[in-house]
Amino acid sequence: MKKISYHKLVAAVVAITSIASGLFVDSRITAAKSVSGSIVLKAPAVKRVKVKRKANLYNNKGRKLKKKFLKKGRKLTVIKKAKKIRGKKFYFVTKNKLILAKDVTTLKTKAKKPQNLPTNPSNTQDKVTPPNSTNTGTTQTAKKNAKIESFSLSEFREEFLKKLNEERAQRGLNAVSEDDNLDEVVQNRTKLLPDNFAHVDAAGNFILNDFFNKAGVKRHSTAECLAMFPWGVDVNHSDNSLLDATKNASSALVADNMIYEYIYNDAESNWGHRDILLDPSAKTIGLGAIAENESEQIYSSVGVIY
Repeated sequence: MKKISYHKLVAAVVAITSIASGLFVDSRITAAKSVSGSIVLKAPAVKRVKVKRKANLYNNKGRKLKKKFLKKGRKLTVIKKAKKIRGKKFYFVTKNKLILAKDVTTLKTKAKKPQNLPTNPSNTQDKVTPPNSTNTGTTQTAKKNAKIESFSLSEFREEFLKKLNEERAQRGLNAVSEDDNLDEVVQNRTKLLPDNFAHVDAAGNFILNDFFNKAGVKRHSTAECLAMFPWGVDVNHSDNSLLDATKNASSALVADNMIYEYIYNDAESNWGHRDILLDPSAKTIGLGAIAENESEQIYSSVGVIY
């Protein structure tokens, strides 16, 4: 498979909230900064563009790459902040490939109606650090050249739960079960992620906890893991780079990769996701996932109650 060395621009994006400490961690690959006592990690801002005409690709020095073109009408994701090379503006398409800004036009994103959220503060939760993990690889059944439109929520949930419980079993932990009621609540919460990839709303309320309160879910504490992962991509477990898996794309593959990122590639979040998913006291989870066709990303929320 062909390597995608730049983590397909946004790569796998994951986030967690620790209610007990009041720490909000949004892991987005780049450096951290303090915001009102919280830590926020942000990824490079990206945008969707459309190629206006047959366009050359360039290297980091602004030189044309031989026989590297993008066809007119192609839609792609680029780094929003342009880079100037010898007075010309370029956008990064991948880590080592750029396109002239004048050769693309920015696509408008469809505005989505905001959803009113219930209000109520969350409960506290205790954090447990699990044993060190070792990579066991990923497996999935794939339909050849499957498109993101074929994303299956049931397939995603089945694979995610199976892989998570395999990881827990390796560490001598009890299996967690999936709850249909929690699934429904978490799925409704997940629909907000394309517009607000965060654990809290504009007022600072923990969104999933508010959804649980409104649904009357009984629990002592709430934890959540968020992820965004590109369709048709696989993770190279030797160096955590991304591989082009367009021909083997599947909902199960996305689930496998999210589990891997949460548990084995979570250092920038101080292993917060791993600690939530491998917490010995965890018993029940709810899973939500939606496909964003335009950006070719799968958004997911994992709600854990104790």
